Amino acid sequence: MVLAGGVASAAPARPGGLGVKPPPPPVQVWIGVFDPGLPAHAPWDNAKLTPVAHAGAVRVLTPGNGPAASGDVVIVHPLLGKLAAGKVDKGAVAVAEFAFDQRDGDDGVVVLPGGTPVAFVAPSKADIAAIRATLVRTEALARVRRALDGLELGAIDVDGDGKADVIATYGCAAWFDGSCQSKGQFVLVRRGARWTIVE
Repeated sequence: MVLAGGVASAAPARPGGLGVKPPPPPVQVWIGVFDPGLPAHAPWDNAKLTPVAHAGAVRVLTPGNGPAASGDVVIVHPLLGKLAAGKVDKGAVAVAEFAFDQRDGDDGVVVLPGGTPVAFVAPSKADIAAIRATLVRTEALARVRRALDGLELGAIDVDGDGKADVIATYGCAAWFDGSCQSKGQFVLVRRGARWTIVE
């Protein structure tokens, strides 16, 4: 609403107009994989979240579109509530200590540009419903709602408004022939009123 001469006007305000702050540009998000450098082993079969502190390296994946990560970055594991800062060198970031979840398929992390402020927040009920609706439509979960049973979500706020901007999940990542074939993660970012999966 814009007040002109004491009269309320319903005309929409222009972004950046009088008293209207333009929305911030979306933050760049990359996906990384934390490798604790452990000897070869069978897949972890821990049923519950089992984090341990470990040094290692985060391999930052190159996105299908957009620039590759470079320079200073912030590494975040939303489910474990852990973050670290580092520098990308030949596509990887060395970390002296990070949290490693000893569950199969929970080695993914969110990588953000260096200096990005990160706050761990609880996703709202609306966010959870939107995330579930987005995931169930993926080919990986074959539109099977049961594939979302036990889904875990961790959320971070990166623009300081206290609301989730990036959400990482852990749960079934491939549903086929009536059962969950593998566990893993999805990373989603808020784009306006929608949630989209980071590829």
